[in-house]
Amino acid sequence: MQTTRAAFLARGAKGGLALVGGGALLGLAEGPALAASSADSDIAKLAATAELLAIDFYGRAIASKRFSGDELGYMQAALGNEEAHYKALAGVLMGAAPKNLKFKYPNGSFKSAKAIGGLGQALETAFVGAYMGAVTALKSNELKGVAAQIGANESRHLSVLTNIAAGGALVPAPALPKVLTAKQATAAVTPFLA
Repeated sequence: MQTTRAAFLARGAKGGLALVGGGALLGLAEGPALAASSADSDIAKLAATAELLAIDFYGRAIASKRFSGDELGYMQAALGNEEAHYKALAGVLMGAAPKNLKFKYPNGSFKSAKAIGGLGQALETAFVGAYMGAVTALKSNELKGVAAQIGANESRHLSVLTNIAAGGALVPAPALPKVLTAKQATAAVTPFLA
């Protein structure tokens, strides 16, 4: 079953406002652009949870053996990027960083390169939107800079996965990607927590 961007976000919208991470409930306020009233640490915890999901996704995509050559090399590099993103966020959060999370995916998510591309496109769409929202919601200028850097990298992953989902065709990126609120970003990740 291929997961489209719309299906992913619709399924996620039913997930609620909280993430369960490392045994703790991470409550996030709702409101525009990840809610200015949300603490920076809550936003960083949400981002770190999303990075763990991305690490798991790319690891499974590589293990599926559906890729070779340049596509496999890209998947491996993307996995390294996601690990670096998590490490940066965990460095800020220290002991409060989520870890040892388990994830689940719809049946058939890794059955073909195209299915993996579709799921990855949906995930990266959510990640890009979440980081764009974080840039305006974070209070720390240093964290805003990190969120912008990570968001730019996630946007590159989104482009590649969109092309893979399209069977290798070049697909233009949206001119103005959607910015996600804390509620939307949390709901997008929640369905994948096992």
